Amino acid sequence: MKILHTSDWHLGKKLEGQKRIDEQSKFLNKLNSIVIEEKPDLILIAGDIFDTPNPSAEAEALFFKTIKDLSHNGKFPTIIIPGNHDNPQRLSAISPLAHDFGIIIYQKPFEIIPTGDYGNAKITSSGPGYINININSKELFLYSLPYPNETTLNETFKEGEFSKRIKNIFYEGLLDRNPSIPAVIMTHIFLCGSSKAEDEKNIELGGAMAVHPSDLPDVDYIALGHVHKPMAFKEKRAYYCGSPIEYRITENKYDKKILIATINGNLDTEVKDIFLENYKPIKEYTASSIDEAINLSEILKTQEEWIYLKIKTDKYLTVSELKKIKENKNILEIIPIIEKNITKTKEINFDNPQNILEAFEEFYKTFDNIQPSKEVTNLFTKLISEEN
Repeated sequence: MKILHTSDWHLGKKLEGQKRIDEQSKFLNKLNSIVIEEKPDLILIAGDIFDTPNPSAEAEALFFKTIKDLSHNGKFPTIIIPGNHDNPQRLSAISPLAHDFGIIIYQKPFEIIPTGDYGNAKITSSGPGYINININSKELFLYSLPYPNETTLNETFKEGEFSKRIKNIFYEGLLDRNPSIPAVIMTHIFLCGSSKAEDEKNIELGGAMAVHPSDLPDVDYIALGHVHKPMAFKEKRAYYCGSPIEYRITENKYDKKILIATINGNLDTEVKDIFLENYKPIKEYTASSIDEAINLSEILKTQEEWIYLKIKTDKYLTVSELKKIKENKNILEIIPIIEKNITKTKEINFDNPQNILEAFEEFYKTFDNIQPSKEVTNLFTKLISEEN
């Protein structure tokens, strides 16, 4: 059986307030092309479909259209689990409509999916978290565990207990498996040794909510979501496909991909990488002066890049200089690197208001070597008076 594995779409995610929906749409169009070319028997989407529990209407519309397109009227069955960024109830709200397209959306751990026809697939039997599914005359046992934590599992864990609990969940979930049928697990967890995305909350609590690879069972394939970097734990046939586009500048160090797993049975699994185009890379540039930064900004206007611009300077940028640089709408952040100490420590006698005013004027001038206006000094004097 051929399986397409993808995850961590984070639809609706922004970068420094800038929308990424165009890039996400391009990826999803490419994904549909890959489905048509590869003709997988089953598509697995391992969580974090959306970036927030309350996604925008634009992101939801893109999701609905995509899963319908990918199914090709039920020809390519699709199974989805929620990740930690998803609202499970909202994600699964369209399940009744998705049924005829062969789309199954889990809402919680240990959920029992009804048997029956799902597009081109037939669920012949099911239980808490698992299904036996027949697709194109091929059989598969699939155990799905949506993002597990103390809330979704309704349990509490002491230090070191979480990984063992996940081990037991998988053990119990595989008890009803027919050993002659290939087995696959899909889950959204953090494995010890993985590289966590910088913008993820510290949900693993310093490793307490991480799972050790040795606690994973021996099955034909484990489709993982949650980590944005593609990673392989080959001894356990466990794979993170990673996020499909760059969501942080640190993600430009590795390729983006989806995975095709061909399940031959008896733990014989072939995994193929399909690399994705980087539609708008996140780049960092450093200018040695403000003038160079303005010139660089102009040159980079034609590049399809998100840009962090560092500027080495011995003074603060004026408003006009900032506006000139920001004419390039792809510049996300301007980061001045001050090359000399522009502040001085001075002992002030706070009993003398004149000393305070002089210190304020000196401090104000350090920003652009400009004397504060009379209106500004009057306002400062008034504030000091009110404070006293």
